[in-house]
Amino acid sequence: MAGLFVPWYFYINYITDTIVQDQWDVPSVAYARPLELYEGLNLSPEALTFELDLLGYQSTSSAPQTGQYLFNNNTFTIQSKGFQFPDLSTPAQKISLTIQNDKVVSVTPRLARLEPHIIGRFFTSDFENRLPIVLNAIPDTMIKGLQAVEDRDFKNHHGVSWFGILRAAVKNILAGEVVQGGSTITQQLVKNKLRYHQTSFLRKAHEALAASILETKMTKAEILESYFNEVYWGQDGKVAVHGVVEAAQFYFAKPVSQLNVADQALLIGVIKGPSWYNPYRQTKRALLRRDVVLDVWLETGVINAKQHQLAKKTPLGLSKSRQLKTNFDDFMDVVRQQIKKQFSLGDLKRDGLRIFTTMDPYVQYKTTQTARKTSQWLDAEVESAILVSGAKSGELLAVSGSKTAASQYNRALFAKRQIGSLIKPLVYLSGLELLPTFDLNSTLKDMPLTVPTNDQKIWQPKNWDGNALGPISATQALVQSRNQATVDLGLKITLRKFINFLKQMGIQVQRNRHPALFLGAIELTPFEVQHVFGIFSSRGANQFVNAIRYVADQDNKILGRSQQSTSHQLATQNIDSINQAMHQVTTEGTARKLTSTFQLSGPLFGKTGTTNAGKDSWYAGFDHHYLATVWVGRDDNRATPYSGSNGALVLWGHLFKNLY
Repeated sequence: MAGLFVPWYFYINYITDTIVQDQWDVPSVAYARPLELYEGLNLSPEALTFELDLLGYQSTSSAPQTGQYLFNNNTFTIQSKGFQFPDLSTPAQKISLTIQNDKVVSVTPRLARLEPHIIGRFFTSDFENRLPIVLNAIPDTMIKGLQAVEDRDFKNHHGVSWFGILRAAVKNILAGEVVQGGSTITQQLVKNKLRYHQTSFLRKAHEALAASILETKMTKAEILESYFNEVYWGQDGKVAVHGVVEAAQFYFAKPVSQLNVADQALLIGVIKGPSWYNPYRQTKRALLRRDVVLDVWLETGVINAKQHQLAKKTPLGLSKSRQLKTNFDDFMDVVRQQIKKQFSLGDLKRDGLRIFTTMDPYVQYKTTQTARKTSQWLDAEVESAILVSGAKSGELLAVSGSKTAASQYNRALFAKRQIGSLIKPLVYLSGLELLPTFDLNSTLKDMPLTVPTNDQKIWQPKNWDGNALGPISATQALVQSRNQATVDLGLKITLRKFINFLKQMGIQVQRNRHPALFLGAIELTPFEVQHVFGIFSSRGANQFVNAIRYVADQDNKILGRSQQSTSHQLATQNIDSINQAMHQVTTEGTARKLTSTFQLSGPLFGKTGTTNAGKDSWYAGFDHHYLATVWVGRDDNRATPYSGSNGALVLWGHLFKNLY
């Protein structure tokens, strides 16, 4: 017996040491931008309601409590939850604002901001979601309530409670269901730490011995704190939700300190069977389980009769954010790509960094909705990619890499496609920059021409309509997207100088040194196109689109901020000249459908793009608020019936109509 027991004892002793010394890997968290509320802000009631629902706020018809809002006669009254920002802590407070004609006309306090929504995390290989919390930050009713339901003798036993096992058996028989468990909290902690799944005598023996030894190494408070941080509370897709902090966020979108008695009872009840009592899927079952817990709390004095009665009348109050079916995966692809320049993947999965991004949840929602209707507005054979950024700020607001949620391929970020006539604004801009006597009033020849190439061949560009207009102004050539006139200008610039100009814009021309480059024979991703048109929308201020504002560590210290940068020295008046021509594109050129059919209010600016046989349909355009790039095409690169004006432009028009 000694030969068996002594090695076993030392083995269990070693296991308990690992439990005591265990430190959790905390995944880094990415947040959307916080919604800042101030007088004059363009904001519709629909957009604000969406944001509040996404953040887990509950609508109420009476004076709102923490995490609730009241909307009446164009006025919102919000009792915010507060948030610890790195630059300034925002306390929970009452916010009142009035919206008229989709604009905030009054707000108290004068500047307020809501907490940012979590859009993604960097998980370790086991996909556990957890953020540790100290015991004194957990409501006292929840701490006592856990012991009342799971382990009434917790303060008295030394890891195993034989009396508790007997009492639980009697209670369960009388109740006709399992209302109490025989395992102590310490045993459950051991089970969770060691990932025991099978039920056997040997496993129970392991638990009992480990629990007894663990009680000699940890105080009762330390065991409770470890339990609240370790226990499994449910599954969010492939991600396991561990710890009370993430459970409160997952089910209620609340900090633990703001959980009411009914919320606390539900979470304690769910511990018994996170799948069986999943309140999102088994609402009635979860409600009954919560009420059983409340009855136990009343019986043991954790709560009084008034609290018990009020909690039982309280609805589950689950966060609505999961019902909104928002998808941030494509945006997170951009965050991953940009954040790797500052941090290693190992740091992100372990160190609990806080990444504050530029994403606008409402714009992302509208962008995703638009992409999902690609087949409805066009046909079922084509795919789409959409990006939206701030026209002046260069901050990325939304990304959709596919028309379906099932697609795992982010075309907005990774699909390199020929851009066609999207390159023409750059051709004319380079003419303004490089040719001293050229302006948009200059005359170009829109007529057949023959161009020798480096491979001793002859290239003869054609116009999209097969016609030649003869001598026309550069403005007319750009507005009407005339190929022959554009090549005429390109030859004056020279191919070598134009390639160098593109490199200055951050566009690398690796293989194509053919004059067809003047007509867009170059492959770029939609994200790279967004960078290019950001030069025009910001009037040269921003060249690169950023998805990250700043990164902070677990102690809320800012580790780095994003900085807008440019590699060009373009004259603002030249950019303005191109913008004026792109405005005419939307009123009388290839994008006139935006003002005639969609009746979008302006001013609007943009350019269509089409490649041979409609393999790629593009539209990149902006107003004073947003810049958006849309691509439409087939993954197999086969022909489509769409040009830029009847393909990508359709999605762009619907998107901007829905954004306002």
